[in-house]
Amino acid sequence: MKITAIQAFVRRLMIGNDFKSAMVSMGGVGSTALARHIGSVADKTVREHAYSPAVFEGMPNVRLGYMYGNPYNAVLSVFRRGYQHMHAKAMHAGSKTRPADMRGVTIESYLEKGVDEFCIARQFDNWTRQAEPRHPIILIKYEAMKDSIDEVLAFFGVKDPFPVKSRQSSWRDQPAHIQAGLERMYGGLNDKIEAMPPVRVLLPAGQTIEGLEAWREEVRT
Repeated sequence: MKITAIQAFVRRLMIGNDFKSAMVSMGGVGSTALARHIGSVADKTVREHAYSPAVFEGMPNVRLGYMYGNPYNAVLSVFRRGYQHMHAKAMHAGSKTRPADMRGVTIESYLEKGVDEFCIARQFDNWTRQAEPRHPIILIKYEAMKDSIDEVLAFFGVKDPFPVKSRQSSWRDQPAHIQAGLERMYGGLNDKIEAMPPVRVLLPAGQTIEGLEAWREEVRT
């Protein structure tokens, strides 16, 4: 059953953690269902595709998740749903850069221009290269989530299981010129994403995650 934004708010109250949870993503990686499952305070706000963890600096006592995945599939998903203009605005929100007008832009013309108007690479680097994070962050690779979901839920203090669904479409099903355009534009980013582990937890100096540590101890024993 899909959870709506209102149900996610109620769920947030029911989970009853003494901290807030926020899920951010690069878009097109199936993050909405998980965001609502954990009661994300970023759901349907300008923060749900935050370009950097810096967007949350004024929010105390929050645990952050950043979900990313194959950029070829992610970009195709954005265009397939007609979200390109809205997504460009979301990926620039809070930054010093202005989004391009993506209304009416097709995937063909976007790839022909060859400019990452969503600034996906910038967002990925901002989230994954945090040497001194202000908040606990868990980095989640979409394609490996079936194997890491228990660790993700433990990080957010959620006990209810979450059914992970596999992507039904693939960029490999696209015409050759679309595949080539995606590889030209996002090939370097895809290499970095493929090199990432299923999950990585970044913690502020001196902090631990009690629920996560308990889960890891249970797995070890």
